[in-house]
Amino acid sequence: MAIRAVTILKVRPGKEKEIFETLKAVKKLVEHAGGTYSVSREVVGPQPNHIVAVAQYPDWSHVGKMRSDPELLKLMDRIRSSSDPAAEAVSSAILEDVAI
Repeated sequence: MAIRAVTILKVRPGKEKEIFETLKAVKKLVEHAGGTYSVSREVVGPQPNHIVAVAQYPDWSHVGKMRSDPELLKLMDRIRSSSDPAAEAVSSAILEDVAI
């Protein structure tokens, strides 16, 4: 059963390059944990120009591997302690596939 972690980001003016560099670092960590990572820009919808990042894992054990990665923890500390962040997290969710 696939697990997806979805984050919607509002990029601050002049910070697009910075947020994409951060997302590239996250992608490497997700892939190291056995997942896949995609980034999209909302073109039409309630939040145009927002960035949607989706990490997908085969199961919960891979999510745990990612969440406990020391490199992720360092990256998250750096992001949280920034006085001038590149983006604001508008929403986030974890989704689990349902068999039908």
